[in-house]
Formats: sequence, structure tokens, C-alpha cells
Amino acid sequence: MRLSGLVEKDTESPPAPAPPKSDSPPKRRDRHLYQLDLVRLVTFAAVILDHVMLGVIPLTNVAAGGIEIFLRYSRYSFFALTGFVLGYQYRNRDLDTLAFWRRRFKLIGIPYVAWTLFYWVYSRYRVGGWDDVWNTIDSGEHLLVTAKSLAYDLVTGNAWYHLYFLFVSMQIYLVFPAVLWVLKRTWGYHRYLLLASGAFHAVLLFGMLRPPLGVLQHGPQGEVWSHLLVTILPYQFFVLSGCIAALHFEAFHAFLKRYRVASFAIGIAVMAATLGYYLYRIDSGEEMFRATNVFVLHNAFAYVAIIVILYGLGSIWQERRNPGSVADRFLKTAADRSFGIYLAHGLALEELMDIVHAHPTWAVWPTMLLTYLGTAVLTVFIVEVLRRSPISLMTTGRDALPAAGQRPWRLVGVGLTGMVVGSAIRLVFDLRVGDLTALVGAVLIATAAWVAVRQRTAASIDGAGAADSELTVAEKVVAES
Repeated sequence: MRLSGLVEKDTESPPAPAPPKSDSPPKRRDRHLYQLDLVRLVTFAAVILDHVMLGVIPLTNVAAGGIEIFLRYSRYSFFALTGFVLGYQYRNRDLDTLAFWRRRFKLIGIPYVAWTLFYWVYSRYRVGGWDDVWNTIDSGEHLLVTAKSLAYDLVTGNAWYHLYFLFVSMQIYLVFPAVLWVLKRTWGYHRYLLLASGAFHAVLLFGMLRPPLGVLQHGPQGEVWSHLLVTILPYQFFVLSGCIAALHFEAFHAFLKRYRVASFAIGIAVMAATLGYYLYRIDSGEEMFRATNVFVLHNAFAYVAIIVILYGLGSIWQERRNPGSVADRFLKTAADRSFGIYLAHGLALEELMDIVHAHPTWAVWPTMLLTYLGTAVLTVFIVEVLRRSPISLMTTGRDALPAAGQRPWRLVGVGLTGMVVGSAIRLVFDLRVGDLTALVGAVLIATAAWVAVRQRTAASIDGAGAADSELTVAEKVVAES
């Protein structure tokens, strides 16, 4: 008995050795959706191109209208992206509503107020210079009118034509905790919720381009109806679609990957049918404004198709991405700057439109292309300066770039170049865009000084920490001896 017990004990396998301990922290799983970087970049480029074409090309140009129909997918893509990102972030974790609101409204609410105030002042400066700005605060009566005007712009996103996006985004953040609560408790019924949302979207778009019902012509409901385009209502289907796609991310991504070619083919066919119908409507005498309107129901199918195609292209990029490559770094940087670029591009375009207005006989399409390139370059210059400045959070929704790794003297050089180029544009061509360029260059020089101070402060702190560490080691040696 004892022998068999010994034999059994001897034949037992020895315990597995413990894995060696590693001093390096475990690698965090990379949950970044790289496919969305491409979608975001193309979408912001599209909205800027749409605004440039609206400013440069006559509204009666049929070819331009055909292009602009497709560019206007960007409005819905913005909100689909917002819903997708929010749904993806909170699909497997609880949401603290108050903490969520504090963070989100800080990152978008502060820039919204800052740019609303800026564009409010800027619009008056554009009309009558600093005299018109001063006239808004030179008396008690004018102060009251100014307060009412600013309040109206803050509650409607009306200070400049593109700020509605931030105003609607804040509405999305306001209702998202409730939407997430409902979606997590109706698992298995999301298709029906999406179907109901799509039906409401169709009915709403059908009514938006027609005279409103009598009940919608007065009272609070009349006010809401007259400002419907700056509410969440016309965009709720795309927001909800983004949320549901993110909650079912694995299935959604796998489906589009498996049927990628088919989705591309169907999307292109839908776009071709939309373009053909647009040409038919124009040939039938329909006004260009209505035929290309972003709220026309039959155009919405093309917007869905474009969003799906872009996601498919983004997934191809995500699969073939080479981490650390030039393209990878470019898209990461573009994603970081995209929100600031959206906010600042209205300023750059407005300044460049002085050149377009001064030369009405220039060929339309080359003028449009040059204006687009100029807007992109000037906007990127503005945002690169803002991202390094102490006002980065209030102007771009992100904290300023770390001081480490920046070269203050290089920033000074770029800033001086901007001031020289801007001054030359103003003196030689008498264009106000030169003032803006020179001003941004001056801000960069001031930012360089701020970066240098931050670097010196960080170096001092590191030096003090190193000295404390050396002192601690010396104290241990003395104590041991």
C-alpha cells in the first residue's frame, strides 16, 4: 500500500515553473479605431470643399451642384461618427452621466462659446471695421441689444454658418446617457428602433421642404420648427445608426468586411442613380437650391452609401496600416487637428474670399481650386499655432501640445516668416488676409516664448527631483555605515 503510494507520488509531474517576472508594465490593448481617422479626414476635407464651392461657384452651375450633392454627406457623417464613437466607448462599461457631461461639455462647450464670441465680433468687424465693433458696447441701449444678439447666437449656433455642428453635438451629449440606457435594455430589438427612427427621419425630411402645418406656425413649436436644422431631430437617425453599429461592432465590422466589394458596388450604383435623378429634376425646371438640398429625402440614400463606402475604405487602411509610417503619422495628426480645422476654416475662407470678389472675371474652376488650397494651408497654419498655444483647449477642444520635443527657435522662425509674408500681402496687394497671416505669426512667436518657459520649468523640476534622489541615496549610505 505504502509502495503504491510512493510510486504514485513519484510519477506525479513536477509543478510548472513560475513565469519570470518582468519589470515592464503590460502592454495596453490598442483600442483606437484607425479606420475612423480616414473617414474623419475625408469628411472634414469635404465640408471645407463644399463651403469653398458655395462661395466661389455660381449657384446655377449644374456640374457644381452635382458635386455638392455628394459633398453634403459630410453633415450626416459628422453625427454618425459622433454616435459611433460614443457607442463604442461605452458599449462594455457603465456611464457616469455627470462625469460624462462634465468632460464632453468642457471639450466642446468651451470652444463653442469661444468661437461664437469670436465670430460674432468678427462679423461686425468685416462689415464696418472696429467702429462697428465699438458701437455694440458704447451705450446701455447698445449693450442690451448686444446681449440679446449674443444670447440668440449661443442658443442657435448662428454666429457663423458652421457652428450649428457644435450646437447639435451638445444636444447629442445631453441625450446620449438616456439613449445608451435604452439601447442596452432593448438588446435584440435594435433593428426595430432603427426602423422607427428611419421612418421618423423620412417623414421629417418630407415636411421640412414644404409649408409647415398650421400648428407649427406659432408658439414654442413654431420656434422649434423654424430652427429645426440646428436641433438633433433631422440627424437622429444617423446618430442612432452610429450608436447601434458601435454596440454591435464585431458583427458590423465583419459584415462590411465580408461584403466589402458588394457594398462598394451598391453604394456607387446608389450615387449614380442619385446623380441621374438630380439631372432629371434640373432638366424638369426644379430650382438648384431644392435639387441639392441636404434635407431632400431621396438624396439621403446617397449619404448613407457614401458613409458606408468611406468606412470600407477606412477598414482597408486599418488592415494595411504600417504603424509609425509617414501616412500613419499624417492621419493621426490630421485626426488630432480635425476639430480645430473645422472651427477655423470659416475664418480663413472668409478672408480669402476678398481675392475672389476682387476678380469676378477669373475662371471659376481654377479659382475654386486655388481658394480651396489656400483655405487648407491657412487653416492648418492657424490650427498648428493654436494647438501649441495656451488657448488650445478653448479653441481646438484639446489641451496644448506638450512642450517637450518642441523647438522654440524654430517656432520663432516660422512666426517671423508668417509676419513677413502677411505684411507683404497687406502692403503689396492691400488684402486683409495679410493681416490675419501676420497676426497668426505674431501669436506663434508669443507661443514660442510660452513653450520655452514651460521647458525651463520642467527642466528645473526634473533637476530638483534628481537632486532629491541623489540626496536620498547618500542618506542611505550614511545610515548603513
